[in-house]
Amino acid sequence: MKTREKILHQAREMFNARGIAAVSSRNISEEMGISYGNLCYHFPRKDDIILQLYRDMQTELDLEVANLKAEIFRFDFMVRSLRKMLEVHYRYKFIFLDLSSLSRKFPFIQEHARRQYQFRVAICREIYDFLMQEGYLKMEKKEGHYDKLVHSVLMILNAWIVDSEIYYEGSENKKVDHYLEMIYRFVSSSLTKEGAEAFMKVYLDPPWGEKNEESNLPKPRPQEP
Repeated sequence: MKTREKILHQAREMFNARGIAAVSSRNISEEMGISYGNLCYHFPRKDDIILQLYRDMQTELDLEVANLKAEIFRFDFMVRSLRKMLEVHYRYKFIFLDLSSLSRKFPFIQEHARRQYQFRVAICREIYDFLMQEGYLKMEKKEGHYDKLVHSVLMILNAWIVDSEIYYEGSENKKVDHYLEMIYRFVSSSLTKEGAEAFMKVYLDPPWGEKNEESNLPKPRPQEP
């Protein structure tokens, strides 16, 4: 990696471990073993590092959302993309832990986050429409129900990092799968029998390689009449 990328990598690791407020630009340079002036050549202020890391995170998320949209007709790909999105959140967890204060301090972050939210709402709605057409999702009984469900899922995505830092007690390498399972549990009541079976197939024999044989997910129930 070039010096600029090394600075960003080191800063992200330190922000994640200690929090933004506890880490200064000088701390980062000292940890890297480079001069403070060298760091400031690339990033004159700590705020510049934070904003660049936010942009990097959003670039990674945008890629996964684009993949999700491009492969909307593959149920297994949707589950895999959602897992990758959670992994991106985890790599930049300091942002979600301080998102409220960051959005107040940086108008760019607040404005960008709102635009991205609206974009992702539209993508999620496309996914829900597809799942209904394919028979994976029950038909909407009341207008606006799935709009609220989309909002709730996105709210979970934005808040799971905070929850995991305080309440999660399992192993670190199972954390993402734990919250992926929670999202499934949240939407499972809206899935048809075929939808639940499709998810279980992907979850128990996932395309990313690691099987979840000890999952406590409920088995699909017979379809209600």
